[in-house]
Amino acid sequence: MARVKTYEFQAKSVLLPNYLGVSLTSSNYQSILKNLPKELTSTNLVLKVDQGIKKRGKQGLVKINLSPSDIPSIIEEWSSLGWTSFLLEPVIEHSAEAEHYLAIERARDGWHVSYSAKGGIDVESSWDSIKNAVLSPSGELPKGVSTFLKSPILQAFITNILPLMEQYHIVFLEMNPVLIRETHVVPLDMACEIDDTGSNLPSIPNKNISESETKIASLDASTPASLKFKLINPSGSIWVLLSGGGASLVLADEVADQGMGHELANYGEYSGAPTDEDVYSYTKIILEQMLASTHQQSSKLKALVIAAGIANFTDVAKTFKGIIRAMEEIKADLKVSHVKVFVRRGGPNEAKGLQMMSDFLTGADIPHIIHPHTIPLTQVINDVKEYLS
Repeated sequence: MARVKTYEFQAKSVLLPNYLGVSLTSSNYQSILKNLPKELTSTNLVLKVDQGIKKRGKQGLVKINLSPSDIPSIIEEWSSLGWTSFLLEPVIEHSAEAEHYLAIERARDGWHVSYSAKGGIDVESSWDSIKNAVLSPSGELPKGVSTFLKSPILQAFITNILPLMEQYHIVFLEMNPVLIRETHVVPLDMACEIDDTGSNLPSIPNKNISESETKIASLDASTPASLKFKLINPSGSIWVLLSGGGASLVLADEVADQGMGHELANYGEYSGAPTDEDVYSYTKIILEQMLASTHQQSSKLKALVIAAGIANFTDVAKTFKGIIRAMEEIKADLKVSHVKVFVRRGGPNEAKGLQMMSDFLTGADIPHIIHPHTIPLTQVINDVKEYLS
């Protein structure tokens, strides 16, 4: 499954009885404002950007104590900054001391509940006050929970909301601040993540995601293997094709430790025994992104790092076959774009895979350095630094 964000309006609509909020967009807000429910025309209002943004208050993306006539100018201002989805709700008067923090997350061993009596916009300063407990997969409250969830109203709220989270495939719900009234709980703000393979709630499009990231996310969703990619700096000199989460972290950290973090163009990894077709498609997308960036800076050196630890079951020759196939299609571009390839890999069919890679790069006249698993993993980054300097 993939965890993706959904809109606060959607989460509150399915989880909270008698919810009074209204969803608006930059294109429909005028017609929505003309037909507001009576409950929203006779009270102070709060308007928020509703696109899964953290710390909206500190970014000026929450406005309170508004009247309907105040709203168009605010939406127009936010729309000019690229925001498109908004949430309008009645203001609920309360003191800062009444703000609590509550989060519920789905995990393999059950539901994880985090709670603090100190919530609100500066909750980070009170992280040490947050208490945690694990509920059973069925949602049963363990005895220890009552030691910090002292309010029976809050306990009842958690018990009642869990079946709805199951129904809508909600895997993470953060409520900050949340108010505890005499008879009910009032979450003022909600951050919600869903399992996109099961939920019928809409997910929030990533405002800043690149085309290459979108393509790889789609590829990842179509295979049992794991194919991850994050574009960090399109104009960076260091591009990576890494296998395995642990090795990818080590190598990315080494780039930063060597003082080259600003040159790291991307991050990600392929793992889970991908087929050579998976690796081919994954590699092709990354190389196309690298060359598109290179064409804008034709004189800049580029380093392509193909590396990982020692695989337990992933066939090195098989995955290298996919990488070589992708490079074969653009080998002339790689050469003229000043790309040097740095390889370090170990695992099943290591010798065959490294020889295949060496034969291809030599035949294509692409400069390269290839290491077996007997060379420390981080040596390729030392090689990259020497090349780029």
